[in-house]
Amino acid sequence: ADTGMQWEHSALKGHYRGYGGIGGTTTHDRSWHDSVHGASTGNPCGGDSAMPCDDNNHGTHTTGTVIGDDGLGNQIGVAPGARWIGCRNMDRGAGTPARYTECFEFFIAPTDLKGQSPDPDLRPHVINNSWGCPTSEGCAPTALQLIVENTQAAGIFVEASAGNSGPGCGTVDSGPGSFAAAFSTGAHDATGKLVGFSSRGPVVIDGSGRQKPEIIAPGSRVRSSLPGGRYGNLSGTSMAGPHVVGVVALLWSARPELSRQIEATKQLLMASANPTVTLGSVELCGGIDSSFIPNNSFGAGKVDALAAVTW
Repeated sequence: ADTGMQWEHSALKGHYRGYGGIGGTTTHDRSWHDSVHGASTGNPCGGDSAMPCDDNNHGTHTTGTVIGDDGLGNQIGVAPGARWIGCRNMDRGAGTPARYTECFEFFIAPTDLKGQSPDPDLRPHVINNSWGCPTSEGCAPTALQLIVENTQAAGIFVEASAGNSGPGCGTVDSGPGSFAAAFSTGAHDATGKLVGFSSRGPVVIDGSGRQKPEIIAPGSRVRSSLPGGRYGNLSGTSMAGPHVVGVVALLWSARPELSRQIEATKQLLMASANPTVTLGSVELCGGIDSSFIPNNSFGAGKVDALAAVTW
């Protein structure tokens, strides 16, 4: 769920569920949905796009980090054997509660391009959510909580970026990253240092004091796909989250008994995380020292695919 995707990008096309392959029939039914019905003036994708289209570069990049591989050396994805489906929930980066909700509903039971004939058997296993719904977009602190809980109840792992409002405490400040039903991801750099922009917990906007994030992943200068068949580096917890989504795909492929076992998977990812994280100084968020694991700075630590599979 993102700004859309350039589905024909060489790193993404062969992994798109709707792609029919050479000589086959490509269909976007139940593999793509556009919840932007009235696009802003000049939006390159317009509204109600009949095929995956990215109006803001972002979704093509995050999707590439999950599954991208062009077969020619651009191995950008964590789980290139997985297939992806997509939903555009933002108009040039701006969303609304209705758009965000509509994409979750599509994932729970994917429909054809007319919004008909829903088929829950075609729901995804895990959803990347590299976005947040702040009050400026009309979201109250719990506005999307029920739909996220319902998505999880459908056996879909909901991953969400923690946000880029760090390094202050209490900066995981919008859904879905702030919700208990979402597995929230912060960001570290190539040296394993927690980056300053990565939002810290606890969650204070709803008064819960909930510990966040659960885990961190690479989020500084991450190379992935961009519209126009390009590649480039972007930074943010938006870039970190897709790494965790890819790890969930790997884990459920290697250990199918865990497939759709959401709570067991969350516990395993945290138990197997690498707690060796570098900080500029000791942090104390929500009364929890950053030397205590898990904490409100980086959760349980760095996601570790191999450790999770062999745990």
